[in-house]
This record gives sequence, structure tokens and C-alpha cells, in this order.
Amino acid sequence: MNSQFQLNVPEWFVLDELHILETIISPVSNDMGVIVASENFDATKRCYPTVRLYLIHLVGDQFELTKELDAFQFQSVAEAKQFAAQLPNLNAMDFIMLINKEELAFSI
Repeated sequence: MNSQFQLNVPEWFVLDELHILETIISPVSNDMGVIVASENFDATKRCYPTVRLYLIHLVGDQFELTKELDAFQFQSVAEAKQFAAQLPNLNAMDFIMLINKEELAFSI
């Protein structure tokens, strides 16, 4: 989706067998973005296929992972891939609602 850039991948990312599916750089601020990573798409672990979202920030001339935003488990790899493919097309409100799954409580 984006042009070439440098990403400093931490050792734990590799040890956890995570794989980058998509990189979304902010169209408003090109010094931050989101890495969409897959976990267990090859079914080697005893858990469902998982899509993890990580905030990245430009530090010097390369991006670094800042923190995990959220993780989503799916019944199948196909569902997980479809979800990951739709992420770059979400508007800000949909994204906020997605990562804040708890029901809102309103009082009058």
C-alpha cells in the first residue's frame, strides 16, 4: 500500500512468529502508522488465527513499533485476511469503534 520505508522489527516480533500483512501510514501525518500483523495463520499454535495491530512511529530514518493497539481472533484464516484487507479502507470513526469494543453506557 505504501512506498518503501525502513522498519525496525524487534526480536520479540520474530520470536512470536508474527508476520506483517499490511502497513498503513497515516495520510495526515506520514511519521506514524499501523502495522497489521498475522499470528498463527499456519495453524502451528493452539489458538485461532489472530490479526494484531501495532502503532508505529518514525524515529530518525526508520519506523519503530510503539505499542500494540488491539488483537482480533477469527475462526478461519480467510476471515482474518478479509478483515486485514478491509482495515486500510476504514474511516477514523469505524476504526475507533473497532478497537473500543465495549458497549458505551450513556446516562441522562
